[in-house]
Amino acid sequence: MMKLLKQTVLTCLLIAGINEATTAQLNLPEDEALSKKAQNEHAMFSDSFKFKKTKEARIHLAWLLSNTPEIHESIYINGIKLYQDFADDENNPKARIYQDSVLLLYDLRIKYFNNEKDLVDRKASAAYKYYRNRDNKTMDLFNVFERTYELNKKDVGTNNLATYMDVTRKYHKIKPLTKEEILERYYRVIDAIDYKEQQTGEGETFEKIRAVATKILLEIINIDCNVIKNDLVPRMKKDPNMAPRVISLSLSQGCTNEPYFEEAAKILMKDKPDYALLRFLAIKAAEKGQMDEAMQYFNRAIEATNDQSKKAQVYYDIAVQQNKANNKPEARRYAEKAVEIDANFKKAYKLIGDLYYSSFNDCKKEESWVKDRAVYWLAYDMYQKAGDQEAMSSAEAQFPSMSDIFTENREEGQTINVNCWINRSTSIRRRKE
Repeated sequence: MMKLLKQTVLTCLLIAGINEATTAQLNLPEDEALSKKAQNEHAMFSDSFKFKKTKEARIHLAWLLSNTPEIHESIYINGIKLYQDFADDENNPKARIYQDSVLLLYDLRIKYFNNEKDLVDRKASAAYKYYRNRDNKTMDLFNVFERTYELNKKDVGTNNLATYMDVTRKYHKIKPLTKEEILERYYRVIDAIDYKEQQTGEGETFEKIRAVATKILLEIINIDCNVIKNDLVPRMKKDPNMAPRVISLSLSQGCTNEPYFEEAAKILMKDKPDYALLRFLAIKAAEKGQMDEAMQYFNRAIEATNDQSKKAQVYYDIAVQQNKANNKPEARRYAEKAVEIDANFKKAYKLIGDLYYSSFNDCKKEESWVKDRAVYWLAYDMYQKAGDQEAMSSAEAQFPSMSDIFTENREEGQTINVNCWINRSTSIRRRKE
């Protein structure tokens, strides 16, 4: 009996302690009667919300907002959740009233609890969902996005990236912005995307968002290579931070052959090595015959990635340039490097095959008809590794006939050494007839 009594007393004291702690957390008015009423309304609201008694919860919330709006931040957190269910129901005839209520609760929470930086970003996401199809709310929608970018800058929420460009487009229809004002908002979005991509490493996700933002920009204003040249490049010369914008728009508008694209890429590569742009600069330098510079960019591109297939691509690029310079030994050496690190990089096998195939005049000695055609057996083997049936057929068509082999007193399958620059061994094969 005594044990039960002790447990009962302890339980009562614990409950009293919890209630006292909860009450202490509330910001109550000094008036005793109003304070008790506020405590009761807060408790009733909390219980009604918890047990999904939405009608009662809304009544208690309305009283708290009218009489003690600073009682506790939880009334706004739960109030937003309470109204969101109704606001998101498009079939509800009062949905727009509830949507406005959600956004009003955000405003009141900001007013009384001084956390605008975080809350305005959440409000922007909600505002876009509720206001994007309400033309009379476009101004309000635009203003809340302007505010979140003003306060959060690159830390805006992911949901508020491409949507900012859509909001800008809607605003531009009712209150036209200048081209510079539209581009300024685009730069804010792209800067935030670049920052988040760097922080998270989620390149694919943010590349999609970047593409959507750029697509919307190009639907608002016409941007071609001349606009980039005349409007953006002069700004880039004064502010190197414009280089990524020139790169982005040049890529989307097919302006990569313009001189300013290479200029922008070089600016960007000083502080932010990028595999794709380094490859581009390397190939451009090689096309100009500046192989020393090209090799510097190629080597930096290799260092800029941990992806073996991308490294293989760079070695292949070097092989292609060496082939264009008619340096077949070096072309083969780099093509072989490509397949050493990525055995599935079939283009490299095809290139080596082409090097052999095109070496008939380089390597023939005109002493043996059969041996002079050994380059085609070597080419065939590489084409086979590349899986190129058409090239295999072309090489096979150059094989000697069985009669040619017999005439020279040779045998099919016999090993043949190929000298000149190739210095490889292969086996005699006959042409199918």
